Amino acid sequence: MDKYLIQSHTSTLELLNDLPTENVNVNAIVLGFLGYSSSAKWTRDTLSDLIINPLIGEMDTLPNMLLIPTEGTTSTLLQIWADRLNIDCQPIDSDWSRLGRKARALRDARILKESTHFVFFLGSRSDYYEKIAIREVKKGGKRVYVVDPKTGVLEEWV
Repeated sequence: MDKYLIQSHTSTLELLNDLPTENVNVNAIVLGFLGYSSSAKWTRDTLSDLIINPLIGEMDTLPNMLLIPTEGTTSTLLQIWADRLNIDCQPIDSDWSRLGRKARALRDARILKESTHFVFFLGSRSDYYEKIAIREVKKGGKRVYVVDPKTGVLEEWV
């Protein structure tokens, strides 16, 4: 490969310009879900009535992709919902056995990097995800929605 680049008279910029761009969607909405969503609280109906439907109404369109953690019943319910509406859903796995405590942070960092919109399920006993949500709001550029741990109500943080 290096010999080809040295012998080639084509510049790197010209090679990059030849790449296909028809699959790039600048206005794509990638919705990332993070946080503590206890399985006892959410059912298919409560998740759609309290979270999904208000969120879609607020965004005024369906997302192009969902990024969800692989753990938990809520992730399964979100995946079923996305499949029914033909929305691409990408579960992000955590390699707990290999990475240990770093697994959650690395999974969350990937979801934070690749998402354009976020839904944070805040915990009642921990402020870990609340701090991340505050940081994302301060950075700006991405929309942040938060689910209150006690009431289950969705609200946008600005």
